[in-house]
Amino acid sequence: MRLFVTSDTHGMIQSVRNILKNLKNIDYIIHLGDYYRDAIELNREFGIPTLYVYGNCDFGDKEKYEKIIDIDGRRILLTHGHKYYVKFEKSIIIEKAREYGVDAVFYGHTHVPLVYNDGDMIVLNPGSPSMPREGSSRTVSIVNIENGIIVPQLLNIDDMEQCIGNKRSGTKN
Repeated sequence: MRLFVTSDTHGMIQSVRNILKNLKNIDYIIHLGDYYRDAIELNREFGIPTLYVYGNCDFGDKEKYEKIIDIDGRRILLTHGHKYYVKFEKSIIIEKAREYGVDAVFYGHTHVPLVYNDGDMIVLNPGSPSMPREGSSRTVSIVNIENGIIVPQLLNIDDMEQCIGNKRSGTKN
């Protein structure tokens, strides 16, 4: 199973489109809020099943701020993260994920990419493809789940766009 994970697009999805056009075998698009409508637009454009949660800039049903999904036998908490004060600390979101008994927690809100293991749980923030903060690059994530193992990878959009541009022009890096 191959997941494309993004967050905090804020209506600016051209770079996400460019990346998705060049990625193969994506089973799901996951959008972690702040312009969930972008997730709906990507689903319409690419026809890839899409899961999303609302962020602090998305107004509507408060029940849509988080969800737990089960993919290939792995439970993953999807949340924007603002309700867990992720800009200031990670302990609250980690504690909530442990309460839920999930194998991974994916969140956004900070616009800063992060991936690590907290014991046996994967913690992933894909960063932002449109408005990175704290000196980070524009990023998204690919998550492969195979044989029950969750393997997240951060993708630097600027590097990928350079490779895509070189491929189109026939130049090599």
